[in-house]
Amino acid sequence: MLNNSANTEQKNDILSLIKKRWTTREFDPKKEISHEDLALLFEAARWAPSAYNEQPWNFIMVTKHEPELFEQMINLLKDGNKPWAATAFALVLTVASLKATHNDSENFHALYDLGACVANLTMQATELNITVNQMGGFYHEKAREVFHLSENYSPVSVLALGYVPETERFEIHKKERMAQRKRKSLGQFVFRNQWGNPFITVNDFQKN
Repeated sequence: MLNNSANTEQKNDILSLIKKRWTTREFDPKKEISHEDLALLFEAARWAPSAYNEQPWNFIMVTKHEPELFEQMINLLKDGNKPWAATAFALVLTVASLKATHNDSENFHALYDLGACVANLTMQATELNITVNQMGGFYHEKAREVFHLSENYSPVSVLALGYVPETERFEIHKKERMAQRKRKSLGQFVFRNQWGNPFITVNDFQKN
């Protein structure tokens, strides 16, 4: 058997791209995302796994190139999200297909699969230095009405896409935010053999 050093090498941290991702509520309102880069985001999304390969994800995207449609999407958001989301270049409504095509039944895994799809999109965006803010704070029924969604489709989230400001003030803000980020330890949510029995009590990888 071949010795694959990539498999046997001791790792002491996760992929840097994962920790590079973070959420901001401030975008550069003048900087646009190219059509090619937007296409790359959705190409990454397209390759996500899904139950029975149903691929139950759908996206409705508007950009600042269509001001009236962009404002329509802004108006779907709850008030706390409107001011900062208006500085993004693109807003994307994510929609899950609730009915499975292979047997015409309820697709129980649709939301799970859509989440995996958006995770792919977000990692690709991070690689391209595009920031994604994922919002649940919007009016779901209003979105359904505006975009004429049938009962087989559920609006799930709104993504704000854009570039962060390239200013010294923002860099200071980013460093402060990154330093404050916290995550649960593995022992709090990964269990061995039974509920509540920690898989590991000390997370050697955890830095914060």
